[in-house]
Amino acid sequence: MGHEAALCKKCGALYRNKRWTVAGEEAGAGNLAKVVCPACQRMADNNPGGIVTFAGDYLLAHEDAILNSIKNIEAKSRAKNPLGRIMEISQDKNVLTIATTEDKLAQKLGREIFKAHRGELHYRWSHGESFVRVSWFR
Repeated sequence: MGHEAALCKKCGALYRNKRWTVAGEEAGAGNLAKVVCPACQRMADNNPGGIVTFAGDYLLAHEDAILNSIKNIEAKSRAKNPLGRIMEISQDKNVLTIATTEDKLAQKLGREIFKAHRGELHYRWSHGESFVRVSWFR
Protein backbone atom coordinates (compact mmCIF):
# COMPACT_ATOMS: atom_id res chain seq x y z
CA MET A 1 0.00 0.00 0.00
CA GLY A 2 1.33 3.42 -0.90
CA HIS A 3 0.39 6.65 0.82
CA GLU A 4 -3.19 6.60 -0.41
CA ALA A 5 -6.06 5.73 1.86
CA ALA A 6 -7.75 2.34 1.92
CA LEU A 7 -10.79 0.83 3.56
CA CYS A 8 -11.12 -2.67 5.02
CA LYS A 9 -13.95 -4.33 3.14
CA LYS A 10 -14.72 -6.55 6.15
CA CYS A 11 -14.72 -4.24 9.20
CA GLY A 12 -14.58 -0.77 7.66
CA ALA A 13 -11.32 0.31 9.32
CA LEU A 14 -9.58 3.14 7.45
CA TYR A 15 -5.90 3.12 6.46
CA ARG A 16 -4.40 6.58 6.05
CA ASN A 17 -1.01 8.15 6.84
CA LYS A 18 0.46 4.71 7.50
CA ARG A 19 -1.99 3.85 10.28
CA TRP A 20 -5.34 2.19 10.77
CA THR A 21 -8.14 4.17 12.38
CA VAL A 22 -11.85 3.83 12.92
CA ALA A 23 -13.45 5.16 9.74
CA GLY A 24 -15.50 8.32 10.08
CA GLU A 25 -17.65 10.23 7.59
CA GLU A 26 -14.82 10.57 5.07
CA ALA A 27 -14.84 6.80 4.51
CA GLY A 28 -17.77 7.18 2.16
CA ALA A 29 -15.57 9.08 -0.30
CA GLY A 30 -15.96 6.22 -2.77
CA ASN A 31 -12.51 6.16 -4.36
CA LEU A 32 -10.77 4.34 -1.51
CA ALA A 33 -8.98 1.08 -2.27
CA LYS A 34 -10.78 -1.91 -0.72
CA VAL A 35 -8.43 -4.17 1.22
CA VAL A 36 -8.50 -6.61 4.15
CA CYS A 37 -6.94 -5.11 7.29
CA PRO A 38 -4.37 -7.10 9.31
CA ALA A 39 -6.89 -7.84 12.09
CA CYS A 40 -9.52 -9.26 9.71
CA GLN A 41 -6.75 -11.26 8.00
CA ARG A 42 -5.65 -12.75 11.34
CA MET A 43 -9.25 -13.67 12.10
CA ALA A 44 -9.66 -15.31 8.68
CA ASP A 45 -6.41 -17.25 9.19
CA ASN A 46 -7.30 -18.04 12.82
CA ASN A 47 -3.84 -16.78 13.74
CA PRO A 48 -4.02 -14.84 17.03
CA GLY A 49 -1.41 -12.32 18.15
CA GLY A 50 -2.09 -13.09 21.79
CA ILE A 51 -3.78 -15.67 24.01
CA VAL A 52 -4.91 -14.67 27.49
CA THR A 53 -6.03 -17.21 30.06
CA PHE A 54 -7.82 -16.20 33.23
CA ALA A 55 -8.04 -19.05 35.74
CA GLY A 56 -8.92 -19.93 39.31
CA ASP A 57 -11.89 -20.18 41.64
CA TYR A 58 -11.92 -16.39 42.02
CA LEU A 59 -12.72 -16.17 38.31
CA LEU A 60 -15.86 -18.27 38.74
CA ALA A 61 -17.03 -16.15 41.65
CA HIS A 62 -16.50 -12.89 39.71
CA GLU A 63 -17.09 -14.13 36.18
CA ASP A 64 -19.64 -11.50 35.09
CA ALA A 65 -17.62 -8.56 36.40
CA ILE A 66 -14.43 -9.85 34.76
CA LEU A 67 -16.15 -10.54 31.41
CA ASN A 68 -17.74 -7.08 31.43
CA SER A 69 -14.33 -5.52 32.17
CA ILE A 70 -12.76 -7.47 29.31
CA LYS A 71 -15.42 -6.25 26.87
CA ASN A 72 -15.06 -2.64 28.07
CA ILE A 73 -11.26 -2.76 27.80
CA GLU A 74 -11.54 -4.06 24.22
CA ALA A 75 -14.11 -1.41 23.25
CA LYS A 76 -11.94 1.45 24.59
CA SER A 77 -8.81 0.03 23.03
CA ARG A 78 -10.54 -0.51 19.68
CA ALA A 79 -11.61 3.13 19.50
CA LYS A 80 -7.90 4.05 19.45
CA ASN A 81 -6.61 1.02 17.54
CA PRO A 82 -9.15 -0.87 15.41
CA LEU A 83 -6.62 -3.65 14.77
CA GLY A 84 -6.61 -4.79 18.41
CA ARG A 85 -9.62 -7.10 18.75
CA ILE A 86 -10.90 -10.08 20.63
CA MET A 87 -11.13 -12.98 18.19
CA GLU A 88 -12.70 -15.54 20.48
CA ILE A 89 -13.73 -16.04 24.09
CA SER A 90 -14.08 -19.60 25.35
CA GLN A 91 -14.59 -21.03 28.81
CA ASP A 92 -13.99 -24.42 30.33
CA LYS A 93 -15.04 -24.53 33.99
CA ASN A 94 -12.76 -22.10 35.86
CA VAL A 95 -10.57 -21.22 32.86
CA LEU A 96 -11.48 -18.40 30.51
CA THR A 97 -9.41 -18.18 27.30
CA ILE A 98 -9.34 -15.13 25.04
CA ALA A 99 -7.64 -14.93 21.65
CA THR A 100 -6.71 -11.44 20.44
CA THR A 101 -5.53 -10.10 17.09
CA GLU A 102 -2.63 -8.19 18.67
CA ASP A 103 -0.15 -8.92 21.42
CA LYS A 104 -0.66 -5.42 22.89
CA LEU A 105 -4.36 -6.02 23.52
CA ALA A 106 -3.60 -9.38 25.18
CA GLN A 107 -1.14 -7.64 27.52
CA LYS A 108 -3.61 -4.86 28.26
CA LEU A 109 -6.41 -7.30 29.14
CA GLY A 110 -4.12 -9.15 31.55
CA ARG A 111 -2.75 -5.95 33.07
CA GLU A 112 -6.16 -4.30 33.61
CA ILE A 113 -7.74 -7.41 35.18
CA PHE A 114 -4.66 -7.77 37.38
CA LYS A 115 -4.91 -4.11 38.47
CA ALA A 116 -8.59 -4.49 39.31
CA HIS A 117 -8.54 -7.97 40.87
CA ARG A 118 -4.92 -8.64 41.91
CA GLY A 119 -3.85 -12.30 41.60
CA GLU A 120 -0.82 -13.47 39.60
CA LEU A 121 0.07 -12.29 36.11
CA HIS A 122 2.63 -13.85 33.75
CA TYR A 123 3.72 -13.08 30.18
CA ARG A 124 5.39 -15.57 27.84
CA TRP A 125 6.71 -14.29 24.51
CA SER A 126 7.31 -16.40 21.43
CA HIS A 127 10.80 -15.82 20.08
CA GLY A 128 10.99 -13.75 16.93
CA GLU A 129 7.24 -13.23 16.70
CA SER A 130 4.91 -10.64 18.08
CA PHE A 131 2.92 -13.32 19.88
CA VAL A 132 2.35 -13.35 23.62
CA ARG A 133 0.72 -15.74 26.04
CA VAL A 134 -0.67 -13.94 29.07
CA SER A 135 -1.87 -15.89 32.07
CA TRP A 136 -3.71 -14.55 35.10
CA PHE A 137 -4.58 -16.68 38.10
CA ARG A 138 -6.35 -16.10 41.35
